[in-house]
Amino acid sequence: MADAMNSSLTTHPACASATPKSGAALELLGYLASIAAATLCFVMGWLTIDQAAVLTLLMLVSLIGLAWKRFDGGRHPCFFFLCMLTLFQAGRLIAYCAGGVTDIFRVTLMTSYQFGVSRNVAGSVLLSIALSAICVYAPCRWNYRFFSPPRSGSFGRFLPYLYLLLWLSVPVQLFKNYRYYEYAKDHGGYLVLFLDHGGMASSIPLVVRAISLISLPAFVGIFVLEDRKKFLRTATAVYFLIAAPVLLTGSRGAIFSLILSLWYLAKVKSGKRARLYALGLLGAGLVLVGALIGSFRLGNGESRALAGPSQFIAEQGASLNVTEAAVAYRRRFAPHIVSYLAGELQSAFVASDQTNYVAGKRFSDDVAMFLNPTAYQLGFGSGSAYLAEAYVVGGLWGVALISGLLGALLHGMHVYARNPLGLFLVAMILPDVLWMARGGLLDWVSASVRVGISVLLLLMGWCLYQTIARIGGVLWRSNYALNQEMRELGMHELSGGNA
Repeated sequence: MADAMNSSLTTHPACASATPKSGAALELLGYLASIAAATLCFVMGWLTIDQAAVLTLLMLVSLIGLAWKRFDGGRHPCFFFLCMLTLFQAGRLIAYCAGGVTDIFRVTLMTSYQFGVSRNVAGSVLLSIALSAICVYAPCRWNYRFFSPPRSGSFGRFLPYLYLLLWLSVPVQLFKNYRYYEYAKDHGGYLVLFLDHGGMASSIPLVVRAISLISLPAFVGIFVLEDRKKFLRTATAVYFLIAAPVLLTGSRGAIFSLILSLWYLAKVKSGKRARLYALGLLGAGLVLVGALIGSFRLGNGESRALAGPSQFIAEQGASLNVTEAAVAYRRRFAPHIVSYLAGELQSAFVASDQTNYVAGKRFSDDVAMFLNPTAYQLGFGSGSAYLAEAYVVGGLWGVALISGLLGALLHGMHVYARNPLGLFLVAMILPDVLWMARGGLLDWVSASVRVGISVLLLLMGWCLYQTIARIGGVLWRSNYALNQEMRELGMHELSGGNA
């Protein structure tokens, strides 16, 4: 009984007690009151649109800082989601404060005829961003509990199997990524991903393409279970080395989202608060590397990685233009929202093809076609944003409701990360959830189905691995027993001859 009590005490330390609800309530009420006051001042004309934008940015930054503090050094998916939301929806606001942008709400994405939006539209956009951030943060803050780092325990027996899968997949995955890079280089570069993704995929045998369903889960599984830093660093270096050809094409979103997910995973495993300077170095490094990779999309291949962080952040904040289009022209997109969401449920399995545009099928396609049909036909796109689609669904009420559900999803992911299996599934799904700030509202659902297929393949391989291991063990024991019998028989004959 005493042992059980001690175990309970070590599993749930004093710092793991529930965060006082009163403190959470005061924080949330304070932010909501601030938003209401700023909205009133804006409606009364006491705030200019630029002043309102600066206040929105300050609110987002303070919320990120609060999430860092309340979630034990950012040990929660909500912290990373708020960072992505700020980058993609408020990047132009950051650039404005840094002097890199003069007109925040001027639509410059794709269109050759830049245009502005009305003051009311710009105000609705800012209110949507602020309201979404609060509604995402609220369920996570209200229900947050500290938990001790998960231990591998019996799951450690999977490590040899996962290492075997990773090392077997390395040459095949490297071949696949390099062939994709060569195909992209020979067929127009980065834009081939949107103009001829099917042709690029068909240039590789199906069996080779299927390896990608195994290599990533194997690597993430190793990252979850491996406690030996030397082996973990080696596996990480190898995986990102074979991903280098993909980066050379100019594609970076999936890799960068994975890096953030691995950072979260590492913090959960260690149970330690990350240091702010380390986070700052990581952010600065991603900005520079992202700018360099983005330069590969240019036809001349010139790098502009050092052209200025504000320029890069402003480019990432182009998703604000998508939200502006959704708010200003909601009636244009709203009739197709069911078709948009249904298409996103297939996005992980159906390749994008901008050469065969169908109106009302994909929200990102309709927005890009609306902004610049000619550029869209050439392969350029606008991307999407969960915030824009949420506004199309139900206006500000839709933003609040969907953002609250998203916050509940992030809280659920935090809860399930308490054991190795749950942490593995969270790490696999989290990159697509983080990308929602620049992606579709339901793309993560389709990606989750793909993750389920990967897990199923891993389980089938594990059964085969165990069967082979058992057969090998039986044969080894049989050979060992036979050798022992032969040795004993030889010793017996030798002793009989001597007699």
